[in-house]
Amino acid sequence: MRTENWLPLIGLLLVIPCHTVEARPVRAEAQLWYTVSAQGGIGEHLLYYLEAQPRFGKDDARGILRSAGGVRLAQDMSLWLGQGWFPSWRWEGDPALRQGESRLFQQFLYTPKFAQVRGTLRARLEQRFLPGTTEVSHRGRVMLRGAHPVAAEGRLSLIVWDEVFYHLSSVANGPSAGFDMNRVFVGAGWKYGDHSSVEVGYLNVFTRRPYAETEQLIHTLSVAMPFNYM
Repeated sequence: MRTENWLPLIGLLLVIPCHTVEARPVRAEAQLWYTVSAQGGIGEHLLYYLEAQPRFGKDDARGILRSAGGVRLAQDMSLWLGQGWFPSWRWEGDPALRQGESRLFQQFLYTPKFAQVRGTLRARLEQRFLPGTTEVSHRGRVMLRGAHPVAAEGRLSLIVWDEVFYHLSSVANGPSAGFDMNRVFVGAGWKYGDHSSVEVGYLNVFTRRPYAETEQLIHTLSVAMPFNYM
């Protein structure tokens, strides 16, 4: 592979948001995250998105169910409005379903192509309805992603992305304003159909926990199966 083919991806990584967090003890654990998603068009300008994502850890499990509708602004640019529900379970004690979080979100999605690199810029604003408080927590998150075909006539790709989360407001008995989380993924994607693929890799999830004794670091095996009809 020629060096110049990597330049757009390197440039994407250079602008990944950076954060400064006071050094504190870190509690590390391993998890498995599995995602199935589908997105496509309804007519010429309308879009849909559906997602299910179970997450499994040593002590508990949680799920994510998301749905969203979008409007296409251009071939590679769109605006979205969606909602999500996040139930959770614990392995120890009472195994019943725990009260989960519900959420609304607004999103801008831009998917340009630089030579062979398929880029993604996703900016999302969330309104989180958390258990234990009647206030709404507002959070912003920005993801930068690059996918570069490396073999098998473009079916095999190297994928790298980073997403930073930032609390925009403080909530009583909830999150405080400031940096919340950073996720970094490195893996590979295999396109096995015209609209289907699988992505497998390592996801590093660092979370600031100001009200706990330690920060959280999750070493995650991430498996995703996106179906893209856009």
